[in-house]
Amino acid sequence: IAIAAFIFYVGLNALPVRADFMNGNILAGLCASEAEWESGGCVGYIVGVADAIDHRHWSGTGGVDGGKYCIPDSATREEIVGLVIKSFDENQDKLEGLALYLVSNAFIDAFDCNADLKYPL
Repeated sequence: IAIAAFIFYVGLNALPVRADFMNGNILAGLCASEAEWESGGCVGYIVGVADAIDHRHWSGTGGVDGGKYCIPDSATREEIVGLVIKSFDENQDKLEGLALYLVSNAFIDAFDCNADLKYPL
């Protein structure tokens, strides 16, 4: 009973939490960080978006055989992270935008993906 009462008490007094989407400034900061866990967050975020872009492209073209594969199989994590960081450096005026959109657009521009996938900024 004491444990249940404690959990109930903590639940009542917990601070409200807000979930904000990551913007380009936050992601650029992670990518520039010397801390391994932050730079790892940068790589993980960008690679996750790459996976999602490829899935979206496959879905929109009918699968692997339905259209041009957007991000080439030969692209390494280092290459895709590097091209996103380069895009951030070249488009600093857009870093207030959603990181998802900025990263997606960097891939679309770099790999000649279907322009219909591009997000407006």
